[in-house]
Amino acid sequence: IAVTGQAATVLRAEATRSQIIHCAGMTALPSPDAGGLPAWRGIAEFLLTKDGDWRRRLDKKQGTPPEEAALKARGMELLQQVESEETLRLVLAAVPQLPEPHYSDAQWRVMEALLRLLPLAAAQLGLVFAERGEVDFAEVASGALRALGEPEEPTDLALALDYRLRHLLVDEFQDTSVNQFLLLERLTQGWQVGDGRSLFLVGDPAQSIYRFREAEVGLFLRAWQQGLGGIPLQPLQLKANFRSRPALVDWCNRAFLPAFPPAAEVGSGAVPYVTSEARREAGLGAAVTVHAFVKSTADDSRDAQARRMIEIIEAAQAADPGARIAVLARAKSHLAHCVRLLRRRQVHFQAVEIETLGQRPVVQDLMALTRALTHPADRTAWLGVLRAPWCGLSLAELHALAAHDQDATLPALMRDADELARTNPRFARSREVLLDAARARGSLRQQVERVWLGLDGPAALADEEALADAEAYLELLEGLDEGGALPSVAELERRLGVLFAEADPEADGRVQLMTIHKSKGLEFEVVVLPALDAWARGDDPDLLVWLERPRVDRDADLLLAPLDAPGADRDPLYAWVRELRREQHALETTRVLYVAATRAREQLHLLGAVAVKQEDQALVPVMPRNGSLLSLLWPTLREEFEQTVTQDRPAVAAAAAAEAPQFTRLKRDWSAPAPVAEVRWRGGTALAADQSDLEFLWVGETLRHVGTVVHRLLQRIAEEGLAHWDGARREQVRPLLRQLLMQAGVREDELDGALRDTLTALDNTLADERGRWLLDGGHAESRCEYSLSEIRQGRLERRIIDRTFVDAEGVRWIVDYKTSRHSGTDVDAFLEQERSRYAPQLERYAFLMRGLEARRVKVALYFPLLQRFLSWEPVNGPEP
Repeated sequence: IAVTGQAATVLRAEATRSQIIHCAGMTALPSPDAGGLPAWRGIAEFLLTKDGDWRRRLDKKQGTPPEEAALKARGMELLQQVESEETLRLVLAAVPQLPEPHYSDAQWRVMEALLRLLPLAAAQLGLVFAERGEVDFAEVASGALRALGEPEEPTDLALALDYRLRHLLVDEFQDTSVNQFLLLERLTQGWQVGDGRSLFLVGDPAQSIYRFREAEVGLFLRAWQQGLGGIPLQPLQLKANFRSRPALVDWCNRAFLPAFPPAAEVGSGAVPYVTSEARREAGLGAAVTVHAFVKSTADDSRDAQARRMIEIIEAAQAADPGARIAVLARAKSHLAHCVRLLRRRQVHFQAVEIETLGQRPVVQDLMALTRALTHPADRTAWLGVLRAPWCGLSLAELHALAAHDQDATLPALMRDADELARTNPRFARSREVLLDAARARGSLRQQVERVWLGLDGPAALADEEALADAEAYLELLEGLDEGGALPSVAELERRLGVLFAEADPEADGRVQLMTIHKSKGLEFEVVVLPALDAWARGDDPDLLVWLERPRVDRDADLLLAPLDAPGADRDPLYAWVRELRREQHALETTRVLYVAATRAREQLHLLGAVAVKQEDQALVPVMPRNGSLLSLLWPTLREEFEQTVTQDRPAVAAAAAAEAPQFTRLKRDWSAPAPVAEVRWRGGTALAADQSDLEFLWVGETLRHVGTVVHRLLQRIAEEGLAHWDGARREQVRPLLRQLLMQAGVREDELDGALRDTLTALDNTLADERGRWLLDGGHAESRCEYSLSEIRQGRLERRIIDRTFVDAEGVRWIVDYKTSRHSGTDVDAFLEQERSRYAPQLERYAFLMRGLEARRVKVALYFPLLQRFLSWEPVNGPEP
């Protein structure tokens, strides 16, 4: 009805109205209600193609056969007359999609069942609110309405408030919900102009971004046009902008005027853009900077955008140390790359409730391990455990293990998988630890932590941050423990959903990361908007969709549509209501982008990436995906991206031709630890068996853990700079090194020796001229833990170089650290053996690096415990 009414409204030209009436053989336009829908469908079919465009010709299919030449001529004249009427075309294109204005019998049965269920669900929700002492936004407004009673039967509270309430001020009125609007009408019922009472409503419809809290910006438009209840309002439009510099205001006016809809519409919440006028002094430098990136199938540009963001922050801080800098994104997930890089670069920042630990790989692995240990029949969890990096079964191996018997538990199948254990050392070790776990006792945390350490889980982690994430998860388990059991998987998932990374205690608020919704009402000297090309996932189908659609002439329409039955045809009513909600969401997305851009006082930085395609022997940018913020600004920013493609054509061509990546979390060079007869963990007891080779095996295992910690330590020194590592710093990191060794799985009776070896490696490296040269951060293209990938025999293999840089003579150095130690007298012979052992690996690295750059390459081994350095220049690289 709303659409047909709009179709009638937009036909303002009398000539057009009469032409349509005449061509359709009518005496008047059809009524704008359900009865006129068939006629409006006929008009739309006559004027538009199936794609919703104006017709270019008419034939007998439209009722104009050759013998009706006069009618066909009038029809073609009408089409020429309306071809520029874009609003009319859009409205008529929506008419064929309108559902029938009634429910089918099947829909009525579903609706009746839902209408019996929903009051019971609402009552149960009330009990939950009472039990927890909590309410949501909708309950607050509903409770207030109940307290005031109906207009015809006001409560004593309503009468008392009517007597006492003299002045009412509502801020952020653009985010009013239907219930809140009704509350305001009840509070002001009976007010008269000139009775000494005042109603003051303040809001900016262009900043209405809270639909998820039932906000309806159409109510603002209705109050603007009709007033509130029976109270007429005097509209006042403010255009002065005292926040942003003139260049920023002018850019926003140019960019958002075409992005916003051209006219206001109460039902859909369409809000036109109103230009602002700057009222502050001009600033220096560029106000708006576009950072255009090119996507490839191998690199989605997220890391490149994050690195550019760091450069922007550092430049802004250098220009003005007191400047407030905000990195704003549409969703928390869009900030993930930024957070990781900021932490690695040791830039202090505030990111309140941004990093949800439940999405971290280590937490997901521990979650799967928890579910598996508490429920042997949870096949999904057990498959996740066997797929995790500590075991790393391939999909083919998982299928061979589990597919032939769908009823057996995974532990039972693992007991019989001797052939897989013989061919896969990782699985053999993991199977032993996991099957032994069934006999373990202790708290829930102790059970999970002991098995995780037994699986050598910490060795599969990338950095200390992942260890901290694991510790946070284990502490959560400790709080949920009920007699060594997990009370509820659902409760664990709920608690994980609100488990965030700890805030940086050294952050002073000058750099903040937040979602755009959190930034509303704030202002910053510099605003960075990364990942503009990202898009938000759509809503899942609901059992019942509804929409309260504001109207100018009466209370809001309530549209209800139940979900289609499985296997049934697509229900037009359900699809139409979802489409109305999608349109409202799209309109709000534009307003979200406007809120983000207008937080800036001095500088606005826009970062996004596009794909490229070949067109007429040239590479051109592809229009961003609909629903992304970049697509809304594409008319304004397209030229910037075209210049990027043109100016860096070789790099863009390489990106366009890149092969699709094969992602893996499994470390290909990770090997299963040798089986041991005794396993200790941080708060448990030992399971003793054959002790004959125990000391020897634990020496090798402990030395490997020392190597892991030394590698991380040397990486940190190289990234922070040698100047930060003096005697005082050595003592400061001693407790941290001890903790890292414990987390890596070093036995308690081996811990002191492992710590001595780690500190010896640190002291030797810092006292050695060659060691300090290796860690010097002044080298060109200096990298630690540098990752290279290659495809060999159809399989993606990842190589990690401990240290690489280019020296003053232009030589590329590839260095591996080895924590080998030798107690004999012939150290040189031992080192030659080590060189022979690791030479193929280093020369493979050199071969790969030569494929990336034309430079002289040298490789080296550095032994911190021996303070020795071996280097050579590979003459011929290995065969590819």
